[in-house]
Amino acid sequence: MDEGPAEVESTIAPFPIGRRPLETPLPDTSDEELIARSRGGESAAFGEFIERHMAAVHRWMTRAVGAEDADDLTQDVFLRAYRGLARFRAQAPPRAWLAAIADNAIKNRYRSRSRFRRIFASDPSSDVLEERASRARSPEESARAGEARDSVQNALSKLPIEFRLPIVLRDLEEWSYEEIATSLLLPIGTVKSRIARGRGQLRTILAPLVASERNP
Repeated sequence: MDEGPAEVESTIAPFPIGRRPLETPLPDTSDEELIARSRGGESAAFGEFIERHMAAVHRWMTRAVGAEDADDLTQDVFLRAYRGLARFRAQAPPRAWLAAIADNAIKNRYRSRSRFRRIFASDPSSDVLEERASRARSPEESARAGEARDSVQNALSKLPIEFRLPIVLRDLEEWSYEEIATSLLLPIGTVKSRIARGRGQLRTILAPLVASERNP
């Protein structure tokens, strides 16, 4: 398989979050056109594509796997995307393509490390997640809100890997069920089931935090 010019991969690998990897901006070009031009060998086009989507992919990864692994996995996603340019068929938006690559990267990382385990719990759905973090009105409440966000992040890291990205995309990124199903190549019923089960497990994991906030 042709993996493209080495100089582009060397640009992606050490690319720090929030910095433009290449100096030639293409701000008025659509994502689809950037992909087409990247497939034609224009490294600046793929650099612009990275710039547009790096922050979002890094945010997905931070929420799905934690800050420790987010940088490496974000770079992995864009390397996989570059190496897979020839397989992009424009049947879904490029961000959906990136979400599919991100989902596979998360699964591959955790399988290789044998770091995940399933947590069995009831299935009731809940839309809570970071609700309490938005209510802070004092330094003490702000500190508790930060602890709540950390608890949510920790709880997400305990979910089975197949639940994580769907939960992140739906409840934190506000994607529709249809967008998630298209991105992850799953039936919409499977997406809804995984999100409902993931929410139920999150509620179980977060129950001690909720109880402590109700009874300070």
